[in-house]
Amino acid sequence: MIILLYGKDTYRSRRKLEEIIKEYSKKYQSGLNLKFLEEEEGFSDLSDYNKQVSMFSEKRMVVVQNPFSKEKMKNDFLKNREKVILSENIVVLYQEGEIKKKEELFKQLLKEKEGVMIQEFQSLTRAKFLSWIKEEFEKNGVAVEEDAVWHLGEIGRDNLWRVKSEIEKLSLYKKKIKKEDVDYMVHIGVDAGIFQTIDAIAEKNKEKALLSFYSHLEKKDNPFYIFSMIIYQFRNLICVKELKERGYPYEKVMSKSGLHSFVFRKTYKQTEKFSFPELKKIYDELFKIDLKAKTGQIDPELALQLFIFKN
Repeated sequence: MIILLYGKDTYRSRRKLEEIIKEYSKKYQSGLNLKFLEEEEGFSDLSDYNKQVSMFSEKRMVVVQNPFSKEKMKNDFLKNREKVILSENIVVLYQEGEIKKKEELFKQLLKEKEGVMIQEFQSLTRAKFLSWIKEEFEKNGVAVEEDAVWHLGEIGRDNLWRVKSEIEKLSLYKKKIKKEDVDYMVHIGVDAGIFQTIDAIAEKNKEKALLSFYSHLEKKDNPFYIFSMIIYQFRNLICVKELKERGYPYEKVMSKSGLHSFVFRKTYKQTEKFSFPELKKIYDELFKIDLKAKTGQIDPELALQLFIFKN
């Protein structure tokens, strides 16, 4: 079976991916048959994995991140998709962002009537976005005034990743949120300490990076919040680096990135410290660690420390 998740709204598509993995892990508890396919691996690795027999009589699940961005994986998968569809194992294709409708693999998957589930996550309309903000506060047992919801929505610019982090922060602050609370607690995007942490990672200075990380913990920042900010900033770095490599001038890169001017200036400068392949490799690694932490396979604080040691 193949499950394809994609779309502009990467926050909700990620939540769906986490939900699928949690349901799988609840049903098959050995933890030995869940695999994240690495970027350098191709379909042959996936095919071999599907042929293996589980000693626990469990279905296997393979998660492939951004397969439509990896030519070898995409082409191999296109040639052998029927084997995967007919297999009893589950292959989850998770693509961040949109997929071009002319992609041959996408067209072939759309034609399949059985063994394939496709779900697109389009950006929420303004009304649904504001409703989503209210619902997230309600999940935390926090009341929020309408003008506070609207104001947070204006600041977040439909960026669910950032808004979710701000909701978590506000929910720890008070049990009833007003507009002035949003003004007081919500910053322009990325905590300044995150820039320091990423600078240290770029400099391969593990001691400095760890000290920066521990300073967040001393401030009682939730490890998941720290993780979300690091991932958010690396996503910004990839976006800006890609625009720079396309040859766009500074002002055009700033406009297309949609970042606040302060965050953009910091991000633009940081892109000089990484190559594009380095950024992609780090982001893929963060993706896997974050997913494992969110689905209870690893402690988030330990995961962050291991990430810093490795990089």
